Amino acid sequence: MYSVRGIVGPVRFQRSVPVSAAAVLLIGFSLLLGACGTVPPGTAGSPPASSTGTGSSPGGSSSAPPSSAAPESPSPTPTPPASSEPPERPAVDCKKLKCIALTYDDGPSPGTTPELIKILKKYKAKATFFQLGNLAAEYPELVKEIHDMGSEVANHSWDHDSLDRKSVDGAYMDMKKASEAIEKACGCRITLMRPPYGATDKGVDKATKKLGLAQILWDVDTLDWESHDPYDIKSKVLHSAAKNRIVLMHDIHQTTIDAQEDIIEGLQDKGYTLVTVSEMLGKTTPGKRYPKSWAHYGN
Repeated sequence: MYSVRGIVGPVRFQRSVPVSAAAVLLIGFSLLLGACGTVPPGTAGSPPASSTGTGSSPGGSSSAPPSSAAPESPSPTPTPPASSEPPERPAVDCKKLKCIALTYDDGPSPGTTPELIKILKKYKAKATFFQLGNLAAEYPELVKEIHDMGSEVANHSWDHDSLDRKSVDGAYMDMKKASEAIEKACGCRITLMRPPYGATDKGVDKATKKLGLAQILWDVDTLDWESHDPYDIKSKVLHSAAKNRIVLMHDIHQTTIDAQEDIIEGLQDKGYTLVTVSEMLGKTTPGKRYPKSWAHYGN
């Protein structure tokens, strides 16, 4: 008897069947291929179909998903939401620089404020706009444009009524309504206000303190609302300019806008850096009056 050892064990042949050595080798090779599980061409890699049609093993579990399932794609990396706040700007050191703050009241006005915005952008200058709440609510796009270009927006009451003639609660509600309209338009938090006509008293102090607003008056009054003379407005600013002074103007008068290029060029030629009130004063105290010359006015 001849014996051939393969993967499936020994294969024995009776002596009565004559088998040549070549035949034995051929039979052993065939058994070896059968044990390795060869499959017909064109079907490689396809699992055998089961009675359930899912390609799962008899035990009901499978280490691979069905061949018909699409491969899972990786989850995209979430994009962080855009911030409503503008990019952080370098701090301005007005203790070292020769700073001055131009301020404009009573706007925004669709007839004049856009031109002033263009002028400030042209000279890369900043300013502070004390705005009426009712106009901010009507022209929110102007409020936002001022804020977005790096200038400052602030409270000037709802409709320019004298706050010192109101009760503390009345002044509070007036300014609160104005702040809400301005903040909604700019998407920012405001911390400054200017009382209309500069009319302030202890009642306004209490109301502004409760609202978290500092009172900003002025050092230089151009009286632009009275003269309506661009040359006179320019002369008042340039002759009265000094380090860390606050200049009062109004962006609702075309004659004031007409004076701005000469004013800005003149100040920059004198070495001034045009900044916002907040940049010049730094951190302010709610309810307190600035500049110091107004500290005891109306008490």
